[in-house]
Amino acid sequence: MIETRLLSTDELLRSLVDEVAEIRVRENAALQIVAELDRRGAASELGYRNLPQVLRHVVRWDLHVATRWI
Repeated sequence: MIETRLLSTDELLRSLVDEVAEIRVRENAALQIVAELDRRGAASELGYRNLPQVLRHVVRWDLHVATRWI
């Protein structure tokens, strides 16, 4: 963990950019997994009505967030 109090403003901004870039990489990886689950028909296979319901149960997203990810 970065000791943010010791960083300059420029260092904080660079750190923020790095963190946001990492979030985007991880989100992209998660989206690829969601797309593959959808392609495979995982909801039906697991006994759910649709993929947002699966995501609601497995990752505890509300249905609005789960639907947005689909």
